Amino acid sequence: MIPGKRHIAVQHPDRIPQLIIFDCDGVLVDSETISNRHLHRFLLSRGADISFSECCDRFIGKSRHDVERYLSEQGLKVPENWLVPFSKELIASLKSEIKPIKGAKKALKVLKNHEVKFCVASNGLMEKMCATLETTGMLPWFEGNMFSAHEVGASKPAPDVFLHAAQANRILPEHCLVVEDSSSGFEAAARAGMSCLAYVPKETKSTPDLFGARQFGDMALLPSELGIA
Repeated sequence: MIPGKRHIAVQHPDRIPQLIIFDCDGVLVDSETISNRHLHRFLLSRGADISFSECCDRFIGKSRHDVERYLSEQGLKVPENWLVPFSKELIASLKSEIKPIKGAKKALKVLKNHEVKFCVASNGLMEKMCATLETTGMLPWFEGNMFSAHEVGASKPAPDVFLHAAQANRILPEHCLVVEDSSSGFEAAARAGMSCLAYVPKETKSTPDLFGARQFGDMALLPSELGIA
């Protein structure tokens, strides 16, 4: 049961969902290492005593509010509007280094060919999402159907961005499937009353709390997970 929340028994889909909601970072684009490298550098510059591996473990799938909360708890000053220059530097690096998650483009092509509706919903800034998807050649598949938690309400693990995506597509939550890679995303899907597939690559060292999501390890096989040949 999710602490402090009404338990939602989310059933795995027995047919193709009416809407697939993809997370972006770590699901469609391989951005986590680049993003956390920049975040680690920023935290060190503020005086934090944190290793790169701890930074990854603590902040993957989290939001700016988690970063600000961490700094405050450490008794360190949070610069006003820190996200603006940070995002500018990060996006520049992402544009030159970002790659798609292995198998993601193949999966999207199959879903598109079978007329399966999908969108993307992320804790990240819209500008960052557009930059990473454009650089990796996936933006045309998502233009006009992209949602950022910065623009719709609370960040994951709150369900806001997933519920907003479903509403914008006029699909009931129970007919949506979320594809996520982090515990905060799995929890958000559960709290939204949506089924969830947990993308956990085989090389992942530890398995996160899945919150009832079904695990798979190869993005290219996503259509097969849904019974699509």
